[in-house]
Amino acid sequence: MDRRNSFNSGLLGLLLLSGQALADPPNRLEFTLDNGLHVVVSEDRRAPVVTTHLLVKVGSSHEYPGQSGLSHALEHLLYRGSAKTAPGEFSQIIEGLGGEDNAYTNRDFTVHHQTLPSERLAVALELNADLLKGAHLSDTEFTREIEAVRSERREKVDEYPSARLNEQLQAIAYPQSSYRTPVIGWMSDLERMRNDELQAWYRTWYAPNNASLIVVGDVQPAAVKLQVEQYFAGIARQTLPRTKRPLQTAAAGPRQVTLYDEFSRPRLVMALNVPTYATAASASDVHALRLLGAVLGKGLSARLSTRLERQQTLLFSPKVSYGAFARGDTLFEIAAYTNTAQPKPLSELQDAIWAQLQSLKNAPPSAAELARARTALLAESIFSQDTLAGQADDIADLLGSGLPVSHLNNDKNDLEQITPDQVQQVAKHYFTAERLAVAFLQAKEAEDE
Repeated sequence: MDRRNSFNSGLLGLLLLSGQALADPPNRLEFTLDNGLHVVVSEDRRAPVVTTHLLVKVGSSHEYPGQSGLSHALEHLLYRGSAKTAPGEFSQIIEGLGGEDNAYTNRDFTVHHQTLPSERLAVALELNADLLKGAHLSDTEFTREIEAVRSERREKVDEYPSARLNEQLQAIAYPQSSYRTPVIGWMSDLERMRNDELQAWYRTWYAPNNASLIVVGDVQPAAVKLQVEQYFAGIARQTLPRTKRPLQTAAAGPRQVTLYDEFSRPRLVMALNVPTYATAASASDVHALRLLGAVLGKGLSARLSTRLERQQTLLFSPKVSYGAFARGDTLFEIAAYTNTAQPKPLSELQDAIWAQLQSLKNAPPSAAELARARTALLAESIFSQDTLAGQADDIADLLGSGLPVSHLNNDKNDLEQITPDQVQQVAKHYFTAERLAVAFLQAKEAEDE
């Protein structure tokens, strides 16, 4: 989750680079310091700008029961004073140089990122090194910042029925996996969180051998290596806790949760337990799942839109999501609202969507349909490379999943190798009732029916 919503219009103009994809693989240097810090430097000279991402491999899936929200709360508190900066000064320094900074936490990792003129890269490196080991984490700033985190939860989760619905769905969809823990934390845990817990969390996880530094932009990789060594080499490595991938290996059986809200449009979310690139026995299954997501939900020709939204006016704004990059098993999700013009019961909407999943099990998609899906996926991948931050985010997703940066080098060829019959077989294997969790958002009056 974002720590702040800072914005610099001048810098944004530099970041909205050419829509043309990078024709050749970037000039990239990858190395590891003696203390374990993993570094990836990727050269992109289209504008005199550089983006830095400090990725620390700790997120909500590492947290224990009763201590949810530690990683996200720590992300906030790290900017409230350190060995080299006063509270809030980190951002003031970056913004004073014409740049912008932010941070986010997810289930697997935390990222602290900055974008600024490339001639000022050394400033970002020095600040990140200080952030990695120099944070003060004072009691006074904890009291201030934990209330900001609680307020963020109230505003972004508790007051939004769709966000609460998603949180409840995650809880039932992952009965065996720590991915059930919300990134922002349960409010009951935030209310009893203590600063000494955050201090211990920082000492435990913020170490160079549990971090990656990603540098993308107008740089010379060899020169960046010397700078990284200057600022980070003196930080000592440390012993880390042993971790295991969050797996949801068994089909848990059909699960369902219903949330009632008087003012909400009825909404349905269907989630199926599936693997990622990091957990699948065969990468081809993940290629096929990505293609299935595109067949169902990407573009004007997607099945849910053409077969349900337009023809039957049964659903509104269907969305299919599948994140193939995570260090554990994940969900293949389909979400939709009922169409207000012709409202239908959510159970009928669920049946209609399920029928579309079954159709992919009964017959493979056509070659033309699969080609459209492949094109949509590759276009999405190319567009993500259009900004420095997009390139760095893609690298972060790979490293945070425990995958090499080279993983997607052959993505076009890998997708092209998947046949319609393979897509059908993967649909048969994963689109089953035993893997399904369903969440309903109903109007308040439906509770009494």
